[in-house]
Amino acid sequence: MKLDRTILVVDDEWNMRHLLSIYLKGDGFAVSEASTGQEAISKIIDSKDDYDLIILDIMMPNQDGFEVCKVIREHSDIPILILSARKELQDRVEGLNLGADDYLTKPFEPEELLARIHALLRRATNKRSVQDSSELLFEDGLKIDYTHRTVYIGKQPVELTAKEFELFYKLASSPSRVFTRDDLLSLIWGEDYLGAERTVDSHIKNIRSKLYAAGLLHNRIATVWGVGYKFI
Repeated sequence: MKLDRTILVVDDEWNMRHLLSIYLKGDGFAVSEASTGQEAISKIIDSKDDYDLIILDIMMPNQDGFEVCKVIREHSDIPILILSARKELQDRVEGLNLGADDYLTKPFEPEELLARIHALLRRATNKRSVQDSSELLFEDGLKIDYTHRTVYIGKQPVELTAKEFELFYKLASSPSRVFTRDDLLSLIWGEDYLGAERTVDSHIKNIRSKLYAAGLLHNRIATVWGVGYKFI
């Protein structure tokens, strides 16, 4: 792989950041580092640096990895791989529910880490390649622009999180198609996602609420009872 993809390593332990940097650079990646959650958030939100993937530890002082993951997901859909010594199922589920794309426990084999990274990057690339860059326009003033990741009701912006936008766009780009909750979990959160179907329900509820608040008069996401959802 050419040195054209940058990975942000977030861990409070210098030894771990250094070890990961050796593995990643040896595989052709550029590496940036953050030793605290706040530093990571600032790099993602405030800086102009462009990251292709984030490796995120959970156990950090002041702001743990779960909090960092949640904040990042409100601003970006960059693939996140949690790398943690915490092996409990509830920790893996929580991390994935908060928007992480994969979860690997320490200690780890470098070959598995690199394989998971490449899989996440392929998934992200494939997702971008199949997206329609044109705007979706509807007669009631709803406009969805995937390229700029914006949603408007007339001139009123609708502030969606990264996952909410992906979910809404997926439904809107296939009007009348019925998606099961499992379909949406796999398409938006990934096939390896361990979270519950209620994750979809809570995101749909938030999307509807934000659309109504922005002035949308009619419900655009219909519930198909016992099955899932469709865009109308």
